[in-house]
Amino acid sequence: MPLPSNYNRRCHNHDYRGRCIYLITILGTRSLPAFSSITPEPEQEKLTPVVKPLPLGMIIGEELSDWERQYPALNILRRVVMPDHVHFVVFVEERIEVPLGALIAVFKKNCTQRLWAMLPELRGRKVPMFEDGFNDKIAFRAGAKDAFYAYVADNPRRYLIKKFYPDYFYHKVMIEVDGKRYGLYGNLCLLDEPVKASVKIKRDKSKMPELPVRIKEWEEVIRCGGVLVSPFINPEEKVYRDMAIAAGAPLILVVNYCFSERKKPYKELFELCGEGRLLIVTNERYERAPDRIPYAEAQEMNELARKIAELAPGAARQVPR
Repeated sequence: MPLPSNYNRRCHNHDYRGRCIYLITILGTRSLPAFSSITPEPEQEKLTPVVKPLPLGMIIGEELSDWERQYPALNILRRVVMPDHVHFVVFVEERIEVPLGALIAVFKKNCTQRLWAMLPELRGRKVPMFEDGFNDKIAFRAGAKDAFYAYVADNPRRYLIKKFYPDYFYHKVMIEVDGKRYGLYGNLCLLDEPVKASVKIKRDKSKMPELPVRIKEWEEVIRCGGVLVSPFINPEEKVYRDMAIAAGAPLILVVNYCFSERKKPYKELFELCGEGRLLIVTNERYERAPDRIPYAEAQEMNELARKIAELAPGAARQVPR
């Protein structure tokens, strides 16, 4: 599977040498053995993962620790080595001489050298430990660090969900927000993404002095592969929906009509669901999409989108139908 188009895109005008907290994701080379095994804890009512590092995963863990010691300005706050990728939250505590990406390249190179020492046959073929590049999510706003922590801690559980329940088209689960229940259709794991932002643009932009700041936020969410949440009602909101789709970023779409076991989203939404890039949240008010959305309903949908965007990883309350 190719990398999403935004995977190696860095944040425009961000100083990657300065003091900051990042959530870093690096993908392993697909042909390699697994970095770790993740299995459910036996005799547990809830799906509780047990992560066991395998030989390559042990190399990654050791090299992360060495990397942190080599560069005292770096403090790894959380980490998890998954079967085919690694997540870590790193705090650049003081200004560094080169961009963070250059230091990550050192870590990746060291892992590859250890890989070749363990499996010499890969040296001749120049098979690296990791795919090119990395993804970074930046702690721009309050609460981002805690969201990063929760995302890393919950990653093994989400892995097991995808492994044991690979069908993204859910019909038997709802979400409860402020005592109201809403239907879910698509990739439930998007609720747990650490970077989410609701998209709403008022008709009268003079009432939105914060719009330029919000636009920068939406562009950054798209850049880092976070999730935009919105009903995307007016044409200007749809611009950001389309930007996210084109960049390979996921979406949570709030609608006011229902889906049944036989009724699927129209072609583009269906394909996005199948790729795991879309979650549809619906109050199921109508059998099909209405031609016109009353103002009060639009406000209600936008408010729901805002609340979903503020959910921390693991905080969504899912209930059976």
